[in-house]
Amino acid sequence: MTRRIALLLLMLPLLAGCGRSQPNVLLVTIDTLRADRLGCYGAVNVLTPHMDRIAREGALFAECTTPIPETAPAHATILTGLYPRHHGIRENGIVLRAGNSLAVRFSEAGYETAGFVSGFPLIEKFGFARGFDHFDDYLTDGFTGSGASVQGTERTAAKTIDAALRWLADRKAPWFVWIHLFDPHAPYAAPGPERRLYYAGDERSSANRSMDGIRLPANLLLGGVTDIAYPVALYEGEVSYTDRQIGRLVRALETEGAWRNTIAALLADHGESLTEHQYYFGHSRFLYDPSVHVPLLVRAPDANALPRNVIVRGEVSLLDVAPTLAVLAGLADEEADGVSLEGALRGESIAPRPLYLERSPHEGPLFGIRQGGWKLLASRERGRELYHLETDPGERVNLAGDAEIFTREGGRLASILERWAASDTPVDESAIDEETKRVLRGLGYVR
Repeated sequence: MTRRIALLLLMLPLLAGCGRSQPNVLLVTIDTLRADRLGCYGAVNVLTPHMDRIAREGALFAECTTPIPETAPAHATILTGLYPRHHGIRENGIVLRAGNSLAVRFSEAGYETAGFVSGFPLIEKFGFARGFDHFDDYLTDGFTGSGASVQGTERTAAKTIDAALRWLADRKAPWFVWIHLFDPHAPYAAPGPERRLYYAGDERSSANRSMDGIRLPANLLLGGVTDIAYPVALYEGEVSYTDRQIGRLVRALETEGAWRNTIAALLADHGESLTEHQYYFGHSRFLYDPSVHVPLLVRAPDANALPRNVIVRGEVSLLDVAPTLAVLAGLADEEADGVSLEGALRGESIAPRPLYLERSPHEGPLFGIRQGGWKLLASRERGRELYHLETDPGERVNLAGDAEIFTREGGRLASILERWAASDTPVDESAIDEETKRVLRGLGYVR
């Protein structure tokens, strides 16, 4: 009898776990979304009520950065928790071969897995379907650099959400679903009422010449536009359109009863420079915060017992997304460049560490490092740039020339960054076929 009681006591934790269903896991990645265009991050003139709601239901990470401001490399980091040099994708058009992705890990844990992407750089051809039971990259829309419509480079959030909801309607929990939305990426052409939501003027007025002398990317399709405020407003309209579609997704999951048992992470792969630093409507050329500071929102079911409506201070990275989702779902922690943020979600402080930045090699070598509120950038064309982000969030005052400050704050970062840059390896661009290069040029990626 005593032995039987002892055995029962040992089994109690297992028996308790049997009644608790595994959580669903939803990963929503939004292309080209600046953090400062969300209401929950302080935007006052851009409407994002549905993303703001996710922030209220969970946690907002105030200082999240992408290690590289380009779609495919950043997404490979999101899915693997590895720096670009470790997962092997340093620019769009390279095939993902390295790293144990979230899809693989959740599939091995018994989850049904599905991915729905909206942009050409993430299609099956480039290795992003690995680990997914179902992968939908049926892209129906797009534009060439000359403005002609072409099929097969992107699709709207509405179409991608529709595809995801059709798949989810037949599913039994648990599932891992990745949804990628491309709309805030150029050419800024929201299909709904949001297209002109933030602009009421005449974008071609001869009285407004604020675009004079500015060279715009060809894929913006803004021939004859004279007002620089117009493309900014179009971008913001895309953000609100995307938010409306996210609201549709969440409502559908609520109706099906799945939302209450779903871990959800919403984030961007990179931001977008609108006018800052004379860099107009692009993201891959520089490593200033408009391109690398991204939103990161995480919410979890009640069973995870996490605080709600909290702002998490401290420097984190897209490297941390995969480890965090795995740990929250009960998967074993796995070695990666990123770390689990579960402790931060529970109020623990974030340990300081250097976070490395780089731009795609096709733009030329540019590396950066961020730690302790300081950012150091180094490139051949601009030399060293040192910014104190707390007092200079716009990165307008380069302190690299101040010997005292650089010795005190920049020297250590420079030593770390030099070692990181020195260990860099070249990228074999011959691996990118000519058709892929043609499509990437049409999307605004210069080669």
